[in-house]
Amino acid sequence: MADDMDAIMGFIMGNKQRERIVQILGSKGKMESDKVAKVTHIPAPSVKKILAEMSERDLVREEYGIWGLTGAGEEIEKELKKRG
Repeated sequence: MADDMDAIMGFIMGNKQRERIVQILGSKGKMESDKVAKVTHIPAPSVKKILAEMSERDLVREEYGIWGLTGAGEEIEKELKKRG
């Protein structure tokens, strides 16, 4: 699991936009992708692509157009805070 965590942290920390999206969803809770784009100042198409990539890794989940962190995503967000 530690190796997986390191790999996922590398995936998230390797891209400031991914990192920002995890932080926003962690601090503000679930929201639509367009709202994520507005809050993070990241273009909506980029946000949608990043959310899809993170969803493939089970870090975020979408229900009825609302995105939120999964349990694994919450762990990553906590780890980001520690390293912050």
